[in-house]
Amino acid sequence: MAGRRKTTRRKSASRRQVNKRLPLWILGVLLVVLLTVFLSGNRSLIKLYSLNKERAVLIKEKQRLETENTRLEAEIKRLQNDIGYIEKVAREKYNLKRENEDVYQVVPSEKK
Repeated sequence: MAGRRKTTRRKSASRRQVNKRLPLWILGVLLVVLLTVFLSGNRSLIKLYSLNKERAVLIKEKQRLETENTRLEAEIKRLQNDIGYIEKVAREKYNLKRENEDVYQVVPSEKK
């Protein structure tokens, strides 16, 4: 009987050690699974970060385009209604002149 008690004590001692390590193993496996889920795949934190950066860039681009659109709409209204502005744009952008008008081109002299 004494032999049996020693083996049972050894088995119960090894079971206690396993029972103490089991929660650590479960916690470790759970941690590895969570890290894998959060850092890989379509919904990973890395993907989320890059999408947020892209979103910020697109928001800035949208604001710039809205501002430019407002400016262009104002210019369209001005071109439709203001004859003086039409004349100014024609002279500056298309180098046009009036019938009895002479245009002189000034060329800067070269420095020697």
